[in-house]
Amino acid sequence: MEADVGARRIAVIIPTIGRPNDLRACLESLRREADTSLAQVIVVDDAATVPVTLPPDVAGAPIHLLRNAVRRGAAYCRNRALQVVAEGVDAVGFLDDDVRLCQGWLATARRELKPTRAAVTGAVRRFDQGIVSRARQLRYDRRYAPLVPGQAVDFLAGGNAVIWRDMLVGVGGFPDVPTMSDRFLVRRLEARGGCCHFVPEMLVLHRNSKGLRVAVREAWRAGLLDDTALDTPALKRLATGVREAIVGPQPAAALLNVALDGVYLSGRRRGRLHEARARSRASTTQSAKSA
Repeated sequence: MEADVGARRIAVIIPTIGRPNDLRACLESLRREADTSLAQVIVVDDAATVPVTLPPDVAGAPIHLLRNAVRRGAAYCRNRALQVVAEGVDAVGFLDDDVRLCQGWLATARRELKPTRAAVTGAVRRFDQGIVSRARQLRYDRRYAPLVPGQAVDFLAGGNAVIWRDMLVGVGGFPDVPTMSDRFLVRRLEARGGCCHFVPEMLVLHRNSKGLRVAVREAWRAGLLDDTALDTPALKRLATGVREAIVGPQPAAALLNVALDGVYLSGRRRGRLHEARARSRASTTQSAKSA
């Protein structure tokens, strides 16, 4: 790749499950953004009850449809799609089925994915209503607030990102875990000397809420999987959430975030207990073998 030359040919991967109207809107927004760099669109139907039906192409770029026999999750879908990316594609974009691309997304992604950057990720704004959606947007806005355009970050939005194909294949794709896969992917990229950079102009609109039950489940799972040091940002988020609930303009959404952070911390504590017990059993087994 030449210096300062962005991606030339992009494949876009979209996992989907049971949201045909959202998927159609996503593909329509991609059609509006499409230019000659869009080489392929790969949609992975994650065992929806009603199989996905799609047009043959998006603005001339062929659609490749895959279907899982059983539900496997977004990370598995993305990795499966990566196996059928067309020859000549040098970068891979990732969208959720419930996003709508804002004007300039594809051109910005191509320009900003420079050879010195392993990946770029953009900002997310909600288009849906409700307290769960507002709470999630507060969390996004808190993450974005201290950032400057182009800054290297420790996160990647799996529903709004573009990654160099060779780098993604080289790190083995997305870790196949039920949540936080995109953040763990950033660690893999960093281990190979690559960074993900934040590009706010890569803006998408997103259905932030999948319901309160899903929000609670994802918070719990994130806590179980989080293996960072005990001095975790979750404690800071909790304190910020309390302040927002008291003096902020969205007290109900801020209070929900406090509750979700409590769920996260509970999951984290459970995960650490499991790890400690596993280490203890392993140590006991090793001692018995040595005796």
